[in-house]
Amino acid sequence: MVKKSTLFNILQYLFFSGLGILLLYLAFRSIDYQSLLNSLLTTRFDYLLISLAFGLLGMLGRSYRWVLMIEPLGYRVHFISAYHALMIGYTANYAFPRIGEITRCGVLNRTEKIPADALIGTVIAERAWDVIMLGILTVTVILFKLKTFGKFFHEKIAIPLSEKFHWLVSIPLYGWLLVIILVVSAILLVLMYRHAIKEYLLRGKIGQFSYGIYQGIKSVLKLKRGLQFIGVTFFIWLVYILMTFFALKAMTPTHSLNFIDAFFIMVVGSYGFVVPVQGGIGTYHAIVALGLSLYAVSWNDALAYALLSHGSQAISIILLGLLSMLTLALRKKTTR
Repeated sequence: MVKKSTLFNILQYLFFSGLGILLLYLAFRSIDYQSLLNSLLTTRFDYLLISLAFGLLGMLGRSYRWVLMIEPLGYRVHFISAYHALMIGYTANYAFPRIGEITRCGVLNRTEKIPADALIGTVIAERAWDVIMLGILTVTVILFKLKTFGKFFHEKIAIPLSEKFHWLVSIPLYGWLLVIILVVSAILLVLMYRHAIKEYLLRGKIGQFSYGIYQGIKSVLKLKRGLQFIGVTFFIWLVYILMTFFALKAMTPTHSLNFIDAFFIMVVGSYGFVVPVQGGIGTYHAIVALGLSLYAVSWNDALAYALLSHGSQAISIILLGLLSMLTLALRKKTTR
């Protein structure tokens, strides 16, 4: 008999895979494929190679940061071992979402003999810091691009919602009174049972997620090189902005966008990877195309950029991951 947890994981995988496919279909269903191809043919491969180089630099930064996080556990990790484990983990994410975190811990466990459960704790802390950094960068880019975000909210959220829910205006007064009573009652119930709700949330996913972020912040205080960790974290995200900047420069329709625009697109695109879909396929393309549409980039050209940036990075990561697998396999063979 299939366990409930296994069944849930299977259903979750099928749901998010289906979501990614659906978003890809919705994004590409009405485009002109000849126009898309023409946009891709304008690619300047010198800029694209620079973008890929920054992508690799980001992976090297992540590998070094992981070494720093493992130090307080009492283990000295070879940088190259951390890098190979990381690349194999990122490659695995393109097969099954979030499996890469477990995979890379397993790889480093075999190469450096560090307990996998201890390594998983460092990955949770790392993810917590990624969430914190994405939050900081989101607030920062909103301040830089307040007008753009306002336009994004107005055109892509407020107007579509007002068109879909215009019927709310026709609801009579007694209907609104009933809604207000229900809302007030719900607030009172939450206040009355707030302690029970708090205990339940702490036991559930939200509590685990919040606790993970808390532990992530606290873990840095135990690091021998805490300031270096924070510096590397900011370096990683700066590299991602530069990676996006040169990817935008690689295509004629997006060539005129500046560094702050790249900052905005990088932040928007990062949310495409938050949804547990394999490698952000579908979610990244949809959200980045929406973001670029604010710069008067046509939908075809916006999707061409999303395909180019996502596809080139995915191919790069998979090839480097396979190379890491081959390297470790050859190393194991020679040590026998």
